[in-house]
Amino acid sequence: MANPVKVSVVVPVYNTAPYLEQCLDSIVGQSLADIEIICVDDGSTDESPAILESYAAKDLRLKVIHQQNQFAGTARNNGMAAARGEYIMFCDSDDFMAENALELMYEKSKKDEADICVCAGKRYYEQLGLTVDAPGYLEVKRVPEKLPFNRSDNAEHLFSFTTIMMFNKMFRLDFLRERHLQYATTRNGEDVEICALALWYADRITVVKTPLVVYRIDRPDSLVGTLSQAALDPLYAWMRVWRAIGSKLGDAKRSFDCKFLGVARHTLRNVTNSNAFDQCFDYLKREAIDVMDLRVRKDGYYYTPWYNEFVSHLRDESCEDFKVYMLFATNRDLDTEEAKRLDFRRRLRESEKQRAQVERAFKNAEKERAEIERKFSKVKWLYSCGRAALRLPRRIRKELTRGREAADK
Repeated sequence: MANPVKVSVVVPVYNTAPYLEQCLDSIVGQSLADIEIICVDDGSTDESPAILESYAAKDLRLKVIHQQNQFAGTARNNGMAAARGEYIMFCDSDDFMAENALELMYEKSKKDEADICVCAGKRYYEQLGLTVDAPGYLEVKRVPEKLPFNRSDNAEHLFSFTTIMMFNKMFRLDFLRERHLQYATTRNGEDVEICALALWYADRITVVKTPLVVYRIDRPDSLVGTLSQAALDPLYAWMRVWRAIGSKLGDAKRSFDCKFLGVARHTLRNVTNSNAFDQCFDYLKREAIDVMDLRVRKDGYYYTPWYNEFVSHLRDESCEDFKVYMLFATNRDLDTEEAKRLDFRRRLRESEKQRAQVERAFKNAEKERAEIERKFSKVKWLYSCGRAALRLPRRIRKELTRGREAADK
């Protein structure tokens, strides 16, 4: 039986009232009208439920499911269970999307008969009020020229051509159901398994290179902002992925290694207390690096040099020494970022100077144009007077001729 709607959009909601209207407006205002919007209230205690009900009253495509607080993974699973779309997309309630996002991704998915469609995106820094490009959401250079593709066509970059998060991906709903792919019910890292395994199992993956989604970061009350409360969840999730497909990775092992090491460093850099850091370090050193065979590799195996450096310190050092390394590496990265900022400011000043020069040149050109117009107006006046003066004798001669002809009659 045909699906009743083209795309289902599932939005888990938990205490995001300040951002919720922007999110919902971006969805109900989509250029693709044949959609359903399933908002799952995960036991919010702020104004979010009232906002949801007000939108549901105005738009029949939007329905609200209420549940006790069970975290975003359970909310998304419940939304997916209720979905009726041919394709499905998951949007966090503090994110938003371009007006034509669903239309472009649906059309691309249909054209390529895709199980998954991945789009480019941007980041919105909440604390700075700044939107910036985010190349990591879709690494175009790691996407094959021929679309669609799958793990056989792009093994080297299967887990690294995009982020292992769901917000910039549209899935064929039956594909997820046939593969029994669902979110984990953990506090953090709930989307690791469903996303990584979907990329692995998909027969046809396609992309839209246009940035269509905006991911809000730097919220202090977000799950990433409270990572320390369940810091091991993402690492455990990746271990479950490894146990499911690790022995089958083949050429995709390199991509898996790079992605996991990136997750490991991100986790260690974003925990906010030493106990959480120690737990993550112990798990990585005691189990993960040996089970996954993570070790120093020859140059070129890892995408960037710090992967080898990171693995070497993780394997050989105590937790205390490793913290010193992480502090040193972080300071080095900050210095690099500061150098980039200074260079950007220098180039910005140069561009400002160039802009000022262009503006001055434009003003001078305007002055010259005005002067030419003024001179031309004088010339035009003289020319008009000259023409009038030349016409006057002719008119006089005509009048004299008419007078003589009248006298002769």
